[in-house]
Amino acid sequence: MKKIWLVFAVLFLFAAVAFTQFRAVSYESLTIADSAKAITASTLSLVLAHGQCSGRLETAQIRFRVDGTDPTSAEGILLNVGEFITIRGLSNLLAFRAIRTNTTSGVLKIHCYQ
Repeated sequence: MKKIWLVFAVLFLFAAVAFTQFRAVSYESLTIADSAKAITASTLSLVLAHGQCSGRLETAQIRFRVDGTDPTSAEGILLNVGEFITIRGLSNLLAFRAIRTNTTSGVLKIHCYQ
């Protein structure tokens, strides 16, 4: 009898872990130019409150902030070409803003998950 309960417990834990995995719900290629850019509402429309977006920067360096304030070319967190970014939580995703640091626009390709 104890073995049966152990099997059920293991199966339950496996199912709980399997259902908590993130599922990709949207994709966007953001061109980060000389004015602050946000993730579009249509990209975030399927992301739940505990969701996240992850992506990789291509082309050129950018700066970003997630506190609702627009970054500048000299102020904000620096992201270099080839680096990855993950933003968690809908409030942070809605507050995300990015701007390029020089004359070449960066391209940030992201997947969003719920």
